[in-house]
Amino acid sequence: MANKLSGDRMRREFLQHSQRGDAKIAHSQLGDCLRVLGLNPSEASIRQHIRQLHEQHIERISFDEFMSIYNSIQSEDSDSPEAEHFIAGLRLLDEQHTGYIAASRLRYVLGNCGECLTEAELDELLDHHVNDQGLVDYAELVHALMAES
Repeated sequence: MANKLSGDRMRREFLQHSQRGDAKIAHSQLGDCLRVLGLNPSEASIRQHIRQLHEQHIERISFDEFMSIYNSIQSEDSDSPEAEHFIAGLRLLDEQHTGYIAASRLRYVLGNCGECLTEAELDELLDHHVNDQGLVDYAELVHALMAES
């Protein structure tokens, strides 16, 4: 959705958050405005941008400043939706909700479901991603694989 919005539509959505009629928004509205325009930034990312605005002594955010933040977050998250889909799928295998999956279980699923991976492919995929307890941090695995491609 975020990529398909026109500049005029984005400006209209932004101006709907301007409560003082000065064509600017408050820092507290930054996250809501970004989300209305299709992004899903973390609260930490929003706080970081607000800190930068404070450092620049910007009390209210103009549309141009907002678009700079929007573009920055959009480029940070360009692969995020795809990675999040993979992580969400793997999370289904994480019955204890620890963020880890047994390497043996992951090997079984990837070797027996859908387009099955060979033993050699599984070895290469999991190399350096299995901890001492035989567990895989699946979010870290996904992000590492996405960075490689």
